[in-house]
Amino acid sequence: MEKAKRKGQSRREFIAGSAVLGSVLAPAIASGATLDLPPPPAGVRKLRITKVEATYLVKPLKERFWMSLAPIGGYEPKATRLILYVHTDQGIVGVAEGSGGAAGVLRKGFAELIVGEDPQEVERLWQKMFDVTVSRQSAIRGWEHDGVLAAIAVLDAALWDIMARTAGLPLYKFLGGANKGIDCYVTGCYYREGTGEKELVEEVEMYVKMGYRALKIKTGGVPVDEDVRRARLVRKTVGKDFRLMMDSNRGWSLRQAIEASRKLADLDFTWLEEPLHWYDDVQGLVRLKKDCPIPLASGENELTRYGARRLLETGAIDFMQFDCQKTCGPTEWLKVASMAAASDVWMAPHHEPQLHGHLMAAIPNAYILESFGHRERDPFWFELYTRKPEIRESKLWLLEEPGIGVEFDKSVIQKYGSKIL
Repeated sequence: MEKAKRKGQSRREFIAGSAVLGSVLAPAIASGATLDLPPPPAGVRKLRITKVEATYLVKPLKERFWMSLAPIGGYEPKATRLILYVHTDQGIVGVAEGSGGAAGVLRKGFAELIVGEDPQEVERLWQKMFDVTVSRQSAIRGWEHDGVLAAIAVLDAALWDIMARTAGLPLYKFLGGANKGIDCYVTGCYYREGTGEKELVEEVEMYVKMGYRALKIKTGGVPVDEDVRRARLVRKTVGKDFRLMMDSNRGWSLRQAIEASRKLADLDFTWLEEPLHWYDDVQGLVRLKKDCPIPLASGENELTRYGARRLLETGAIDFMQFDCQKTCGPTEWLKVASMAAASDVWMAPHHEPQLHGHLMAAIPNAYILESFGHRERDPFWFELYTRKPEIRESKLWLLEEPGIGVEFDKSVIQKYGSKIL
């Protein structure tokens, strides 16, 4: 009502009213009086990074979990994880997890770039690290390009952890988010040597018993008709009221992807992920979109917001899967999420729900998180933590501790880890 009255005010009335308001405020301003605002809270005003520690964990897997073209963790399969601690002069320690790809450049001194700096200057430090990719310093120091981006990812996450810890808030709340439970799916149904339909059904039933109501299956590793049979068996096992996604891990040609999507159209898949071979996985999606009845997802292999922008500009995808633990960290991920929102594209990040969950809780275009429910496929999810977010009834519930909030089992780190910093 008040807004409507103002809208109907004449210009003369508005000026007169403003003059009255000015006559009331002017004496107070002239006398130096201030509005009665509460003082800012006392606390740490400036921090300085004193050192960075890192441990690289490796655990051999008992079997190969094949995607379309390669097994998880290589032909001699292994699970890897990097645990990183950023120490400050005020006793606040940032904790983050990263991919094994960061280990090489960290061993060669990359973390020195942020030692002595204020960890609260996240954006500036991110740019300082990223600028290495276009300088001679990387060649001089032997800092391989992808390794630099992986190192940025884990260091940046630790800086955000420090920021939230300093504020005494969980990261999602520091970012302005809400902990309302974030939809979560389980990835499974890999191609496993020596297994058949019986084992496939048993695996799917295991996920259902765990409370999942959404599952992503692997495709692209066998002839199309065999993938179709597998997918139909999975749909029959879970029933109609259950979200299914499929991930081809760049396993198909354009013709194969069109054929498969048409044969699977009646199974109500939420998305088809990374369907096309690596050499045609951007513009090829534009051509596929015209003939594919299933929404498309991609982005886990984009390294920066610039690659993500190129993908979004095609208009071909409905789900962006940028991975902040794999490359460039939360700082870059939030920029990608904003671009995706402006493009009317959902965020459905690749891997690591314990970190991505905080970011997803703070954006308007969050769709679903990825998680793993198979102990042999992802042993660290089940063994590494003494405290982690809970996945319950296909939703992830974030921790309320300051920062990212996870806590590691020191005995597991000691058993599988080697200190690199």
